[in-house]
Amino acid sequence: MSDVKVQDVMTHLVVMLYPTDTVHEAAQRLARNRISGAPVVEGGKVVGIVSESDLIHAVMPPVPVDRGASILDILSVMGRAKPRSHEHGKTVAEVMTSLVIQVSPETSIWKAASIMERKGVKRLPVVDDQDYLLGIVSRADLVKAMAKDDAQITADVIEAITLLGKETIDGLEVEVDDGVATIKGVADRKSTHKLAVELAGRTPGVVEVVDRMTFEQDDTKIQMATNPDPDPRRNWQPESAVNEGSR
Repeated sequence: MSDVKVQDVMTHLVVMLYPTDTVHEAAQRLARNRISGAPVVEGGKVVGIVSESDLIHAVMPPVPVDRGASILDILSVMGRAKPRSHEHGKTVAEVMTSLVIQVSPETSIWKAASIMERKGVKRLPVVDDQDYLLGIVSRADLVKAMAKDDAQITADVIEAITLLGKETIDGLEVEVDDGVATIKGVADRKSTHKLAVELAGRTPGVVEVVDRMTFEQDDTKIQMATNPDPDPRRNWQPESAVNEGSR
């Protein structure tokens, strides 16, 4: 699980906003897609991010909303309301947060979760090495990666291990209980055994691996040659030295 990357769980089809969009257009887009925030993009790169709180705190006419209304209900009402400022209303550029925390697709999901928790954000834009937007990862995406049921995780672990070849492990058994995967079987080699454990640990949803596998052959030790040096010249000694040693 520690090896799962952001690129494995991120959302590729991103709802984007643009600096010139009005606050009303932004509210409509968020409400329509039932999301609470979106990146602001210009020239393919992220220049800001807008959350529901940014929109709600924008200067808007008072709207009658029940106390039990959700954030998405409020956004929907805002999207239908008429701006009270200039003709076209406030733009996204005026209300967005410009300091955006971004991550690369190679970032681990644990690091992404730590950043969200530390910075108090719900989503992170995912960018390439030139800062072009590739997708977005949200708290919901991270939760989904850890929310697979045991049956699905079991199937995924078996599929991952069988990539080594069905003939390499005899009697493979996998049991998963609350994300803890117990693997049994007899591997043909010690190196195969090690790879099987690593593949099980990298399967999304696995939080721990209990290794009960064995192996038939230890192929990790290099056997040292026991034969004498094949070059007889290295063992040659003058005849006089040999004779003196025998006296």
